[in-house]
Amino acid sequence: MILAAARRVFIQSGRAGARTRDVAAEAGINEGLLYRHFRSKDELFEIAVAAPLEAAIAALVETSGRPPDEFDGTAEVMRERTRQFIEELLGVMDEIAPLLGIVLFGEAEAASSYYRKRLAPALEKVAEIVDAHQAAWAHKDFDPEFAVELVFGMAWFLTLSDRFGTRQRSRSETADVITRIMIDGLAQPPG
Repeated sequence: MILAAARRVFIQSGRAGARTRDVAAEAGINEGLLYRHFRSKDELFEIAVAAPLEAAIAALVETSGRPPDEFDGTAEVMRERTRQFIEELLGVMDEIAPLLGIVLFGEAEAASSYYRKRLAPALEKVAEIVDAHQAAWAHKDFDPEFAVELVFGMAWFLTLSDRFGTRQRSRSETADVITRIMIDGLAQPPG
């Protein structure tokens, strides 16, 4: 209950503007009870915002799987794996997009540190998985880190666009479109 209230307050006020008394009021408790569970606003932010964000990204990395056992020159196996990953990423983004905004667009030094120490290593792990999958399909040369950042950015922006705009895309259809862009753009033409 406190964590959900903290997320709402951090989303509304940002990390710097959020106050523990606002979190307590949002949770329907007094501030003293909040401090029984959390030593500080920073600890509350870590548990309510940063940890769930990292857990969601770690789960995506875990479900990325091993490269296919067999080479697939048509890229159909990679297309389906990529589509599944992107659909899962879009689902995660639906939950974490505002939290990610709080973390990355708050205090500049804290945001930079968070990106370098926590988000970048997770993205690098996904890039390692993409790199390990490269031998399983015929494709043009590409930079796995750039491809991962591109997909991550597309998923994040489209999620925010759907949340704040008037358009509501189907997660499955959006995953199909991003997958076509990535796989068709990278696939080695026949012959």
